[in-house]
Amino acid sequence: MIERDDEKLRQTIAANIVYYRKQCNLTQDELAEMIYYSGKSVSKWERGEGVPDIYVLVMLAEIFGVTVNDLICEKHRKHRRAQPQLKRSIITLMSLGLVWLVATLTYFFLRVAAPQLSGAWLAFIVAVPVTFIVATVFTSLWHPKLLRFICISGIVWSTAMALHVIFRIENMFLIYVVAGILQLLIVLWYLLENTELFAGIAPKKRKMRRLDSSEAASEPIDGGEAAEKTDNEEE
Repeated sequence: MIERDDEKLRQTIAANIVYYRKQCNLTQDELAEMIYYSGKSVSKWERGEGVPDIYVLVMLAEIFGVTVNDLICEKHRKHRRAQPQLKRSIITLMSLGLVWLVATLTYFFLRVAAPQLSGAWLAFIVAVPVTFIVATVFTSLWHPKLLRFICISGIVWSTAMALHVIFRIENMFLIYVVAGILQLLIVLWYLLENTELFAGIAPKKRKMRRLDSSEAASEPIDGGEAAEKTDNEEE
């Protein structure tokens, strides 16, 4: 018979999650957000009071850039260094740089093809809100909510600025009033998602409902431990 050691397995997984999370420069809340769990669940796993289910282990392994075996086996932990966050940051910066490359090429071709055109420089003005749009996409995928909040705010104000510069019409400055109202709504949305005061009414993500339906789902081993205690009592 294979001897079970649930406590040792929990502690090994806990140590591995802590190790790889720190290697990726992630906080518990940031990691929790990426797997659609709460920071409380991650903290519980890292204390060895429970373990994530296999689906979550697969997600964690993907985030850390390791295998599931690395998460459950102690012997692999010290020989791996996971830095997917650095790669994702580089990909984000490259994408933002691509926006400005396109803007520069647009300006160049306009100046060459139509040298009499005086508005070629507006390509750089348009590139500002486009930059924030691209940044919003990548921050929604890989980065903390605060960066997404900043990027969405950047979309609002840079779009207002671009419209004001491009369309020089009377009273166009009022576009900043509209931007201010939108900014207020964005702030309220951010508070709704992140402030404890509104936690009870914040809309839950679809994946959160699927993954984090109960605390029991994150503690598959505890059920086995309870069964062992029952068997011991019967003996």
